[in-house]
Amino acid sequence: MIEPYEVYKLYLAIKLHFTTKSYDVVKYKGKVRVKPETFKKRKDMVSIKKLARDYKREEIIDFLVANFVSGERWGGLFDIQASKRYEDWKVKKNQREYLFKRDVSKIVLEMEKQKVGAFFEKNGKQGLTFRLYFGTMIEIETLVILDKIFNFVEETDDILLEDVVLLVKKYRPFVKVTDSMREVAKILTQKPV
Repeated sequence: MIEPYEVYKLYLAIKLHFTTKSYDVVKYKGKVRVKPETFKKRKDMVSIKKLARDYKREEIIDFLVANFVSGERWGGLFDIQASKRYEDWKVKKNQREYLFKRDVSKIVLEMEKQKVGAFFEKNGKQGLTFRLYFGTMIEIETLVILDKIFNFVEETDDILLEDVVLLVKKYRPFVKVTDSMREVAKILTQKPV
């Protein structure tokens, strides 16, 4: 069992990672400055103790990542839906290769329909992949995987894209890319016949 104080430090590190541009949980190896006295004064000890009691360290990291990625601003620490979000995220993680292949097929279909030359092409607006994500046609993980393979997500001053770009960049360390995914992604770089 992990100590509640350690859970709290993990929570702070992952929260900083997903909510700020400057903190990188990988670069700083999850280190944060927090005094035990500060932790002991918290009024949300029950939630932290429950995580420490119910999950192992890696599961706590996944639990927090799943909730921050879903848009839960407190990482699920105070939300009754947090466990369900985590369970749904685990299912998606286990199906990631299948979901990626499905999403790439959707992107290819939309590229053909819209006569777009490249999946990241903008044509004066948000790129196709972002439009498909906003339309809930593809998963955030697909954007992350494509960015890890093609490095196409750029910093932007587009207010609509700013949060998603940050999320994609921050989610990268938690999404693994397999050789199978790289093979599937190749279709996006092929010119239509």
